[in-house]
Amino acid sequence: MLPVLFGKAWRQRARRSDQTALRKGKHMDTWILGPLVLQNNVWMTAAAVAAGLGAMKLYVRRGQDSTTKSYDRVYEALLIWLLVWKLSMLLTDFQSVWESPISLLYFSGGVKGAWIAAAVVVGYVWLRDHSSPEWGHYKYSWLVSLLVGYTIYRLLEIVFEEVSFTTNGLLVILGVATLLYCLKGQAPEGRRTLQQLFLIYVLGHALISAVAANTWEKPGFGGNPAYADAATGLRIGQRAPDFELESLEGGTIKKLSDFRGQKVLINFWATWCPPCQVEMPHMERFYSEYKDRDVVILSVNATQTEASKVVVKAFAAHWELTFPIVLDTLGEVGKTYNVSAYPATYIIDEQGIIRKKVQGPMNEDSLRKAVR
Repeated sequence: MLPVLFGKAWRQRARRSDQTALRKGKHMDTWILGPLVLQNNVWMTAAAVAAGLGAMKLYVRRGQDSTTKSYDRVYEALLIWLLVWKLSMLLTDFQSVWESPISLLYFSGGVKGAWIAAAVVVGYVWLRDHSSPEWGHYKYSWLVSLLVGYTIYRLLEIVFEEVSFTTNGLLVILGVATLLYCLKGQAPEGRRTLQQLFLIYVLGHALISAVAANTWEKPGFGGNPAYADAATGLRIGQRAPDFELESLEGGTIKKLSDFRGQKVLINFWATWCPPCQVEMPHMERFYSEYKDRDVVILSVNATQTEASKVVVKAFAAHWELTFPIVLDTLGEVGKTYNVSAYPATYIIDEQGIIRKKVQGPMNEDSLRKAVR
């Protein structure tokens, strides 16, 4: 019953937010500050990290005779994590780096790289601090910091992202309850309880995520609109606005609805855009692999920003692109989809429903995950 009530409240909020967004011309998961394009996940991650750092500092100070060593260590750990995560692409996708070293600027090692970086950081912190008499306190200060940061991030997602209100709300409640209980433990036996509590948190998180994926996050559950009843809009779960544009080859008109029954990646790009140039080889390799699996890339060129169609044709020939390319000559489709920076990609399912939105370049790994 609780998920259904949460779901109804969220859908009412979502409809109001969507109407407001369309009136105000809300951009695709970004904030535009003059020439600066700031993605939501970037600033939300920064806010979550800052909250985690503050929590660590406060927790360390609670220990008797503790110093700020653990708090200082976190800056070293963050720097190491970022460097390893960014450079881990050398391990996870060396071919792309070899072909285009600038890929390191726009891509990272993804989830695999994040785990590699986390393992390196854990080893580094253990080597530097495990012999300290305050090691037990430091260790749990890290756990508290991670829990605070993650809970804050989930809370920000509710406010600024298109996520399940029910799922994130339950995870925030779980995180807050765990943190409140954590604050009671200072003695060694209390820290052992913390360890058990974090295990319970992980299991609770897994349970909520599993139940959500199979119940209230499914279309049609508890009053969620089914495919046939989905409204047209730009929010995740809504039907993507249809459009028709001339193909790059000329004469042929391509419509989004022509690809119904296939998963479609609508990719907005321009020839002068450096991250678009880095992204294109990944797009082509992905398309070559998935074109026979009912997956299509509908490549929408921002032709109104180009010098001429000849430039677009030369670009496509240079990268040997084989997926459908259409020309947004007047820029109307880009406006309809609130595209403010390139590249930008909408992932549409077989029924024409928006399932994901990505601002920025995508590599083969992220493309594969997007169509799973």
